[in-house]
Amino acid sequence: MKDLLSILREAPGSIRLEVSGEDLLTFSSHLINRAKEELATQVAEARKVRFLTKEQVKELCGVCDATLWHWNRKGYLKAVKIGNKIRYRTSDIQRILGERESK
Repeated sequence: MKDLLSILREAPGSIRLEVSGEDLLTFSSHLINRAKEELATQVAEARKVRFLTKEQVKELCGVCDATLWHWNRKGYLKAVKIGNKIRYRTSDIQRILGERESK
């Protein structure tokens, strides 16, 4: 059996649809709940991201301020501004260190 959306897409001409207030409330509740779930998932993922300071990155990678500046400018290691502080994603540092190990 086709769902309503596919029927509406295939229908020629215009369609008049009557919806009750209860149906609208149910539909809106469904949309709100779905949006909440998606947002909760995104927030949980964002909380998993860890950041390092410039000093930590310099020590881990064995580089100086100028190298970090060049890497950021070239897009190799993008700095993230959080408030007025510069931070680097731990996952990006792991990628760089992994590339160095494989050489």
